Amino acid sequence: MDLRLLGNVEIASAGSVFSLSRSAERCVLATLAFNAGRPVGIGTLIDNIWGDEPPAKADETVATHVRAVRRILSQAGGDRQMIRNHRPRAYELRVDPSWVDYHRFRAGIVSAARQGDNAEALVAYERAFDLWRGEPLAGITGDWADGRRHALRTEHLDALCALLELRLKLGEYAIVATQARQLVHDYATERVLSLAMRGLAHAGYRALIPDLLTQARERMWQIAKVRPGPEIEALARRLATGGVPVTVEQPAATSTPVAGVHMTATHNGMVWQSAGDQIITEG
Repeated sequence: MDLRLLGNVEIASAGSVFSLSRSAERCVLATLAFNAGRPVGIGTLIDNIWGDEPPAKADETVATHVRAVRRILSQAGGDRQMIRNHRPRAYELRVDPSWVDYHRFRAGIVSAARQGDNAEALVAYERAFDLWRGEPLAGITGDWADGRRHALRTEHLDALCALLELRLKLGEYAIVATQARQLVHDYATERVLSLAMRGLAHAGYRALIPDLLTQARERMWQIAKVRPGPEIEALARRLATGGVPVTVEQPAATSTPVAGVHMTATHNGMVWQSAGDQIITEG
């Protein structure tokens, strides 16, 4: 059984996919799955579903949604007792965290980072990114889901930057160079910009760095009234004027999407924060 949060919130089992009909039911499943193996208080479920405006008899309504999740777990080949009642006023999804795609993603990224700078780490990263099927927590509305999606996108971007850093260390400069411009078009953090410029420089496309910096600078200012810091500006000057011969041809466009870039499509104009960087998406 695969409990899926990194896309539509659903359960996959024995070749079939099982979906819940209501946002609140999906919210209950997601909240319990994020906390697999740990009790979750009814108050937390109420907050995640309704925020500051819970309905009358919210406890009873939560119990109804929990019954719906139990039914779908049973339909997917599990057991209704997979959700255990805790006293006072709590529920626990009694599954191993490895049944949840999000937990497998996190474990995969940790495993990749521990592999060292080698091809095995690259494979581990790519296997982890394969778990993402689209916009996370799709089908759940509300402030909690919005905030959690924000955190998930940030986590995904941080892991993606780590993957690109690894590709640079492994000498895959052309791949980083072609993917970097796509990333900078969708994200404008100093970390992403640094990766893009280093990829271009190592691949022999130093002549493109000033234009790339100008585009990123203009986007950041238009959306958030911020500019790249002095360190990133200095890095751009060093890379653009380095001793490696400049190739004037542009890198060939790639038809392979960069992991996670598609997620920005429905969130244009948002400003996120990650590892101290301003994350700007095109409005």
